[in-house]
Amino acid sequence: MKRIVYFLLVTIIVAFSSIAQTQQGYVRTIGKPGKNGVALSGVTVRAKGNHNAVVSKSNGRFSMKMKGLKNGDAYSLQQVQKNGYELNDAGTIGRQYAFSSTVPLTIVMVSTAQLQADKQRIENNAYAVAEKNYKAKMAKLEKQLNENTITAEEYRAALQELQDSFEKYQSLIESLADHYAHTDYDMLDENEAEINTLIENGELEKADSLIHTLFDPIDVLKRNKEALDRLDQTITDAQGIIDQANEDYAAVLKQQEKDAEYLYQLYTIALAQFDNEKAAKYIQTRAELDTTNVEWQVQAGNFIYNYLANYDLAMAYYLRGLRSAQVQYGNQSVWEALFYNQIGIVYYYKGDNGNALDYYQRALAIRENVLGPDHPDVASSYNNIGTVYSRKGDNDKALESFQRALAIQESVLGADHPDIATSYNNIGTVYSRKGDNDKALEYYQRVLAIRERVLGTDHPDVAGSCNNIGYVYYSKRNYNLAIEYYQRALDICERVLGTDHPNVATLYNNIGMVFDSKSDYDNALEYHQRALSIRERVFGADNLEVARSYNSIGMAYSGKGDYDKALEHFQIVLAIRERVLGSNHLDVAMSYNNIGIVYTRQRDYDKTLEYYQKALAICERVLGTNHADVAWSYHNIGMAYYGKKNYDKALEYYQKALDIRERVLETDHPDIATTCNNIGVVYKCKEDYGKALEYYQKALAIRERKLGNDNPNTKKVRDRIEEVRELIGE
Repeated sequence: MKRIVYFLLVTIIVAFSSIAQTQQGYVRTIGKPGKNGVALSGVTVRAKGNHNAVVSKSNGRFSMKMKGLKNGDAYSLQQVQKNGYELNDAGTIGRQYAFSSTVPLTIVMVSTAQLQADKQRIENNAYAVAEKNYKAKMAKLEKQLNENTITAEEYRAALQELQDSFEKYQSLIESLADHYAHTDYDMLDENEAEINTLIENGELEKADSLIHTLFDPIDVLKRNKEALDRLDQTITDAQGIIDQANEDYAAVLKQQEKDAEYLYQLYTIALAQFDNEKAAKYIQTRAELDTTNVEWQVQAGNFIYNYLANYDLAMAYYLRGLRSAQVQYGNQSVWEALFYNQIGIVYYYKGDNGNALDYYQRALAIRENVLGPDHPDVASSYNNIGTVYSRKGDNDKALESFQRALAIQESVLGADHPDIATSYNNIGTVYSRKGDNDKALEYYQRVLAIRERVLGTDHPDVAGSCNNIGYVYYSKRNYNLAIEYYQRALDICERVLGTDHPNVATLYNNIGMVFDSKSDYDNALEYHQRALSIRERVFGADNLEVARSYNSIGMAYSGKGDYDKALEHFQIVLAIRERVLGSNHLDVAMSYNNIGIVYTRQRDYDKTLEYYQKALAICERVLGTNHADVAWSYHNIGMAYYGKKNYDKALEYYQKALDIRERVLETDHPDIATTCNNIGVVYKCKEDYGKALEYYQKALAIRERKLGNDNPNTKKVRDRIEEVRELIGE
């Protein structure tokens, strides 16, 4: 391959050795079905290193003076811009071109409005077809189970695989739509155009049939390799046939592109049919056709990451693509930024926050430098950075990043773009974690409004928004509205995903938690048992989602005062989590904490302390000593010592909890009020009424601001203040 490229370069230099300094060019729009691209005027074009930009004329043509260049010398573009349009190929900026006095440079642009409309149309078609296939396969599985042609275990495995595929396919619909929306039909032959049109319209079986009449995906690698090997041997054997070899090479590359497009089309069809095995074969085969093609590497990596969750293999594709991008486009290219971003995603899902943040910030720096500060990709980087800060518990930095992303998106995408909904959702989640439920609700309502307008009322993302709003109302103790929104989400999921989907189980669980909070434990148990039934049927017995249901059931029994039943269920949860996650995971710490709570209610404070200390040890190892969850562990240990009437130890741990909370939470966070209240209680027991009054008043000030004067918790601390004042004679 390298020898071929070298001879091609020599041939070009020999053929065009005269010196020239004007590069002609032509800008046109993208070709679409039944409509060729047309000349585009008013496009600003600037070559890297040139001070002056040129503007395309009414016929789309432009001329650039290229001082000091001769035919064959490399140059690159720094700017191609027209309001309302964008480059159809983002790699145009930064790519190296060979200067030519006779061959014009063609630049293809696409109307941003047309691109968004095409993407939305293709996404809608893809989703409709996928939903139809999903329901058909669900029906087939149900029939096989009812007819006893498959076992319950086989049914669960097949159902889980189908549900995972459906959800992951939804996450890739946008990238698939982006690919086809960017397809330049002027560059396709009649068959390729027909296949693309069928896929865009969701007619997958016709597309699949037509591809297989033209192309055999089985022998494509073999055929490609044999063609390249023959070509390489030809060049080795005879210098005199270099010209023919160059033509053959161009033909092989052209065939390679055609083969690659067929493979991508088959990959698209396999995805929509939830045939992950075929999809993997097609997209990986395509990547191996040319390991230096950066687009093919990133798409293979994305599939492996999304569908197979094989993070190491995905990383291998991303690293290979990164090396090729750096060779072909140099440093500081949009492709380099893309690979840094994808590598960051892999590190994020592997739990490596440090490396994830490092690579996200590398991508951001390049995107801001190359694309400018107001580009959607820059916003995407800020969103990714925000997710890392959010997981690290740094809510202020997370909020700052999400808001910067939103500001960019609002300036360039319009009010109803799905990316804006995503940013609103991220911001809402941060406010929820900060305890600012009113702000969280404001942003979640914005998300819901956008998604209902863009996606319709029966879409899983709409259900997700309803679920988030339900959670905020649950946190605000407005249980009726919480159930109303959870029920809306449940109705959508049951209609769209079926009654055995994990999302349905999650919503049953959430409704059960509301009944828990209302002390309606019988209804709570009913909903938690429904969730458990679905999860065991779908996942089998030894699964984290199943553990989550057992945990919810344990909490309901604890609320009922049936502590033996509660401990029984919490021990099941602990056993599953230790088997699946190992002994040093935060979910294991949560199980220790829940068991400790039950022992507290049984007034067995020695057992309580044993489990709370186990939870604290895990939290400190995993999160460090300055995290809100560590503060909770300190707070719980303080309560246990208070139960033992060891007031000095109780104060010691409450103070540790308060110190952390005041550092990492906003000043009016309800958890700070809770700790201040508890410290006041301990000082009252020690008959230090001055200190008790000081901390009660801190708690009261926060609760009045955050909960209002009529809230039961506000009234409770106000009553305690009056009690202390009576004791000291005020």
